[in-house]
Amino acid sequence: MILYLSSTQHTNLLDFTGRYDPDSDMPIKKLVGSYMLKQFVVHDMRNFSHFTDVVLDRLAFGDDDTEFAEAIEEFLTMYHARVTVICEGLTPVDPLFQALLDSGVGNIVCDTEIAAIQQEITECLSETGMTRYNPKERPAPAGGVKYRFDCQNIRITVVGSQPRIGVTTAAISLCHWLQSVGATVCYVEDNESRILPILARSYGMEQDGDGWRFEGVQYRRQEPETPVNFIVRDMGSEEAPPQDTDLLVLLCGTKAWELPHTAKLKRTQDGNHAYLLCPFVLEDSRADVAEALQDDYHKVLFLDYQPEPTDGTANAKQFKMMITKYIAGA
Repeated sequence: MILYLSSTQHTNLLDFTGRYDPDSDMPIKKLVGSYMLKQFVVHDMRNFSHFTDVVLDRLAFGDDDTEFAEAIEEFLTMYHARVTVICEGLTPVDPLFQALLDSGVGNIVCDTEIAAIQQEITECLSETGMTRYNPKERPAPAGGVKYRFDCQNIRITVVGSQPRIGVTTAAISLCHWLQSVGATVCYVEDNESRILPILARSYGMEQDGDGWRFEGVQYRRQEPETPVNFIVRDMGSEEAPPQDTDLLVLLCGTKAWELPHTAKLKRTQDGNHAYLLCPFVLEDSRADVAEALQDDYHKVLFLDYQPEPTDGTANAKQFKMMITKYIAGA
C-alpha cells in the first residue's frame, strides 16, 4: 500500500498510475494538506505503519530543507516503508538532493515535464525502485543509541489473545530493548505461569532481593519498590488488563483458527487505545491484516521473527514506535 502526502498543487499527480482502485495490487491512500514532517512522523505515522511505500510531495511540507531531510532519516529508523520524494526542479548540486541521499532516499522525482515526472514516479514505485541514484546505506539500528527518559513507572501491559501466542517473549524483548536504549525497566510476571524461576535458572540471573536481575533488567513477581522508567507487566492470556495501564499491548494471532480469539480480545478493549502486535505474518498479507484489524483505537504492528527473547533488536522499530511519546525531547 502507498501513502501519498500531497500539496493542493499536486493532488492528481499519481492518478495516472491507476492504483487508487481498491483492487490494485498496491493501492494508494492520498492525504492532501500542509504538514510538518517531523510532527507527522512522531504523531501521525503510527496510524499508517502498515504501508509499504510513502510518497512525499515536498510542497506539502513547511519544514526547511535541513529539517525535512532529518525527519526522513528519523522516519527510516522507525519504519520499514520505502520513501519517494517529489521535488520538481531539484538538481544533484542542490544541498537538499545530497541530504536526501545521505538520509537513505534514492527515489527522488525532480523533472519538470509531466511525462518525465510520470516516468520517474513509475520507476520509483517499481519493485526495484529508482536505481539511477545511490543513497547512503542505512545501518541497522545500533545498540549504542541512547535516549533520555524522564518518565517514572510507566506501566506497559502485555496481554495475549490466547495461550502460547508469545506474550512472554514479547514482554521480555521489549524490556531488554528499553534497557538497551537507556531506560530503567522491570519485567513483572503478572500471571500464573510461574515460569520466572525457570527463566532465572536458565539464564543464570543474579538474585536481587525477592527477584532477579539480568542484563540490567529487573525480573519480579510484583512491582519494584524503587521507581523505574517502565514496568512491563506480562499478563499472559487469562487476565483482563488492570485499569492503571499507561500503554496497552495486545498480542494477537492472525491465522484462521486464531482470529476468533483475536476478535474476542479486541471487543473487550473497545474504546481503549492499544497496540496490536501480530507475529508471523507474511509481508504480502500484512496490508490485508492491518485493514481488517486496525481502527481508531487499535493500531497494528507486525513482529518480526525473534529467536532469542532477551534480544530486542529484531523489533526495535516497532518498540520505538510504541514508546516514542515517552522519549524526552521527541
